[in-house]
Amino acid sequence: MKSEKRRSLILDELTKATSPISASKFAEQYQVSRQIIVGDIALLRASSIEILATPKGYIINSENNDDDSCVYVLACKHDAAHTLDELYTIVDHGGEVIDVIVEHPIYGQLTGYLDVASRYDADQFIKKIQEENTKPLSVLTDGIHLHSIKCKDENNYQLIKKMLCEKGYLL
Repeated sequence: MKSEKRRSLILDELTKATSPISASKFAEQYQVSRQIIVGDIALLRASSIEILATPKGYIINSENNDDDSCVYVLACKHDAAHTLDELYTIVDHGGEVIDVIVEHPIYGQLTGYLDVASRYDADQFIKKIQEENTKPLSVLTDGIHLHSIKCKDENNYQLIKKMLCEKGYLL
């Protein structure tokens, strides 16, 4: 299969997807290496297609919010050891962690898409950090970071803020 055709098929799948698709899944499906898929995604991005890389895989960035939920931004500060507890606190109180944002002194704003909506998602995120022997983005900024979170309403958001504040995670 020609690379242009493969990229077209990948784009079609991502456009229809309701959840992220991993590079490994695409690689297996198209019988190429994972690195080839990473290159395909880079070329699709270079053609102005906004594809997000999450810990679970790739997804098309959609600003459309089909439900009645709201997106809020929280400023947090804690060390890497408290990352899992912070994520649990948000999802246990009805939130979904969309991303993490840090302000790097050289590179400016860096955003990592998380897509964490449950304890299982949080566990998988931490597992991936450990397996890859890496650190969360917040270590670049001494623990200071932002999270975009999706909540069903303002009351839900205020509850999450209260719980994070009680744990000392809110900046």
